[in-house]
Amino acid sequence: MTDEATSALSVADRRRGIVSAIASLTAVAMGLGASLPLLALTLERQGISPFMIGLSSAFPAIGGLLITPFLPLLLRHFSAKHLLLGSVWISAVCLISYYIVPNVWVWFPIRFVNGAVLVILFVLSETTINQLADDNTRGRLMGIYATVLAVGFATGPLVLVTAGSEGFLPYAIIAFLVALASIPISLAGPATRQVSAHGQSRGVLAFLLVAPTATFAAFTFGALEQGTMTLMPVYGLRVGLTEQMAALVLTAFAAGNILSQIPLGLLADRLDRRLILVMCGLIGALTVATLPLVQGTFLVMPVIFVFGGVTTGLYTVGLTLLGQRFRGGDLAAANAAFIMMYNFGGLAGPALGGGAMELFPPHGLPLAFAAMTLLYGCIAGWRYAKLRSQAS
Repeated sequence: MTDEATSALSVADRRRGIVSAIASLTAVAMGLGASLPLLALTLERQGISPFMIGLSSAFPAIGGLLITPFLPLLLRHFSAKHLLLGSVWISAVCLISYYIVPNVWVWFPIRFVNGAVLVILFVLSETTINQLADDNTRGRLMGIYATVLAVGFATGPLVLVTAGSEGFLPYAIIAFLVALASIPISLAGPATRQVSAHGQSRGVLAFLLVAPTATFAAFTFGALEQGTMTLMPVYGLRVGLTEQMAALVLTAFAAGNILSQIPLGLLADRLDRRLILVMCGLIGALTVATLPLVQGTFLVMPVIFVFGGVTTGLYTVGLTLLGQRFRGGDLAAANAAFIMMYNFGGLAGPALGGGAMELFPPHGLPLAFAAMTLLYGCIAGWRYAKLRSQAS
């Protein structure tokens, strides 16, 4: 969407477009939050090895990575609305297919396709929000978006609490939740219809160099989020926590995610967004590095809470920075690069964290996380200082 097209939209059209994008992704997030543990539990009951379960879980990210460079091309041939609706229905069909053909080998291509269409959903919806926001409120809106999305992910597993993890019912409910996303997309009005690749001046991969502060924020968050969700409970057990306490560590991480994004978004509307990303990286490194020192004390939960909040801020503020810098087709391509880096991080994080746990037991995981986050903070700080010196 060009600046001229955006400015021609009424306030009501902008608001409807933003609300529709957030509502559709919330429905998808609830479905995802329920489907990930459901599929893992199903494979576990079938006696599938943990390695194969993990490999199967990686295929959505691989599908997302491979579709990302082609998103601008798809936008030139199909409207954003049709791409969004098509992605929703394909994802819903994939979810039903898991039940119809409960075979791990068949699930590999299904999860690949599902991951690809989910990336289309997230890129186009986040581009819509970013394009419709103005710079004075962009951080706040991204904070609201990240908070609502996190709540959607967190409440998704309640489906399994109420419907169980066996039989057709949980799959049907999850597919229904994802299909619900088609309603706000259909009601989005002219805002979504005008999102396109028009005005794109660079390829998707070029934004890794053009906007490294934002895109590497996505990589770092993807690595930390997926590494935490996958390995932090294992780390907790290895340092002497009970299973219940190890699970509560993830609850503290999610709580930090949910409760910190609106304050960070408000801060991003008042301060230099690059500086906030630097601070998120450095504070995240400092907090997670203290985990070995506070194990066995009540301080574990607040440390994880802060770590979850500031590292999730990398995603929220990184998206805000992209919206500040780019417009039209360039924004869609930049957002695609952002999601691609998030998926790369999601693949790399568990591998790096697991390797560190083997090399430096028992505290390799928090040390690896601290190193990743510190590295990002230093890169972002160098970039911030360089741009400040060029401006002066």
